[in-house]
Amino acid sequence: MPDCIRSRIRLYPADPLACRMKNLLMRLADRVQDAVADFKGDYHVKVGTGAYGLPTSAIDRAAEAAVLAELEKRKEKLNVLSEEAGFIDRGGDLTLVLDPVDGTHNAERGVPFYSTSMAIGKGSMTGATHGLVRDLVSGRNYYASKGEGAFLDGKRIHVRKLDEHDTLFTVYIGMNAHENAYRVASNGRRARSLGAASLDMCMVASGAADLYYMNSNAKRAELRVVDIAASALILREAGGEVVDLNRKRLDMPFDTKTVSNLIAYGDARVLELIP
Repeated sequence: MPDCIRSRIRLYPADPLACRMKNLLMRLADRVQDAVADFKGDYHVKVGTGAYGLPTSAIDRAAEAAVLAELEKRKEKLNVLSEEAGFIDRGGDLTLVLDPVDGTHNAERGVPFYSTSMAIGKGSMTGATHGLVRDLVSGRNYYASKGEGAFLDGKRIHVRKLDEHDTLFTVYIGMNAHENAYRVASNGRRARSLGAASLDMCMVASGAADLYYMNSNAKRAELRVVDIAASALILREAGGEVVDLNRKRLDMPFDTKTVSNLIAYGDARVLELIP
């Protein structure tokens, strides 16, 4: 049985389907990385309104176009649910859930923390079977397939065991943040607000952070399935969990309407430290 082909990092799955899905996601991420690197325009320019009713930046449109072109080139029969184009029925049984650039505002302002997020699955977030989040600045790849664990550049990752004397929380803060966000931030030994949910959750998966807390007062700022389908799979495969603010296991349908706040954590004991 042939090994997976190489795509910028060492690949590891031996199962043919796992190989094919990972190779596909890696190729798509390569195309996004190329599109971002080659982009000659102004990241700030708004070129329309996306499927969720938010402005679409030129860099988002370019990244999405690169993915769609690669799917056409490869004749992949995957439906697509994207932050910008919405749902595209391409005659497939499975859907690619895509956020072309997560952390667009970071990219626009020159903050080096943004990614592309892609998951493949059926129906809802818990139906995702393969997920990839690529850090578009460092080129690092977080990947998981359901039941097979989570990996960072081919090395297996796990969530961190809680050390109450050395906690690091990532928390959504700003003018739309609920006041509880500031209480949560103050309960960590250290707190960060980084601005790209997929990477925030992957940091929890790899043990770099203990918790990611998202609680927005504004519906438009809450998270969508395109933001977190991949990172939720990666985190769960690394031993962590994603719940809503009522601490119920979070699932979100593959649609353009549902939004949610959330808590993503590694060691469940960290929930005892937050209000």
